[in-house]
Amino acid sequence: MKNCILFLFIFFAISCNTHSSKEKRISQNEEQVLNKEEKLIQLYTASIVPLFEHYEYLNIPSKIRLDEKDDDLNAGAAMGYIEVSRGLVNLDIEWLQVFVLAHELAHIATLSQAQNFNIQGEIPAGTKTNEYKKAEYLADLIAFHLILKNRPDNFDLLKSNFSYLRDILGTGNFTHPSGKERIMSLKKYINHPEENLESAFRKRFLSIFSME
Repeated sequence: MKNCILFLFIFFAISCNTHSSKEKRISQNEEQVLNKEEKLIQLYTASIVPLFEHYEYLNIPSKIRLDEKDDDLNAGAAMGYIEVSRGLVNLDIEWLQVFVLAHELAHIATLSQAQNFNIQGEIPAGTKTNEYKKAEYLADLIAFHLILKNRPDNFDLLKSNFSYLRDILGTGNFTHPSGKERIMSLKKYINHPEENLESAFRKRFLSIFSME
């Protein structure tokens, strides 16, 4: 009887320790996910939002919402917040996170930038390139221009990983140009013959705005 009681006690102790270990692992995993969320929020607040400070009266979202069900690399800007995918949060490539977040805010800044270039009205549709695709080209351009000016290390990583970025951007659809087309557009800005970076940016912006 004593041996039986002793055996049960040992079994119970092992079970408790095993359960405790599982709880500890779960707690560590939750903490790791939380840290990644906090890291992305910090990156957005400290590094991305300041890129757009020179745009006056721009309503930059201050909050980030997480789409837990989306494991792809996605983000979208809305009134008062920016939504990011779980895939973007879990990504361990900061230069790509910078580009995705800056691209989304660039959508908000596009018309303000157009006004700075004395262009009024919405993005016009061309006979070959609709206004949705133009908006993507312009957001890419603004994001790259601001990253180049303010985060050159990130820009160098983006530029050296164009093939990877092209694949991530995909084959395109009605609203989005293909990754190949978007990279080609960015190269026209990067490989500018002008010595003045702002001049190259203006020239490429106007060129995209008036695309057929």
